Amino acid sequence: MISLYGGRLLLFCDRADRTWHARVVLGNKPNQQIESDTGTIQLQEAMIRAQSVYRMALANIRPEGSPPNCWECIQFEVTRSQCDLGFPEARMTGGRFAARCDLFTPCRVNG
Repeated sequence: MISLYGGRLLLFCDRADRTWHARVVLGNKPNQQIESDTGTIQLQEAMIRAQSVYRMALANIRPEGSPPNCWECIQFEVTRSQCDLGFPEARMTGGRFAARCDLFTPCRVNG
């Protein structure tokens, strides 16, 4: 199993069909958890496809025009529910300060 984005994206190989699968866990709600087959046995191609699934999952659960949340940032570790950089604002408030965070790095690709 390969863990990316602080455990929010997991890649694992299915023994039955030998293809890589992606599991996205953005929260506890069912609409924040997605599992998808990447359709390839090549790890490099699977990582690219899995990151596309991850970006689509982020885009689908965030309402249009809403301010960013700390958990959407590449610096936020979802398993410990805190900012990897150790900012107390993110740790104590559940991430409501992302809109004002100068170090916010979204997990999205332009284009």
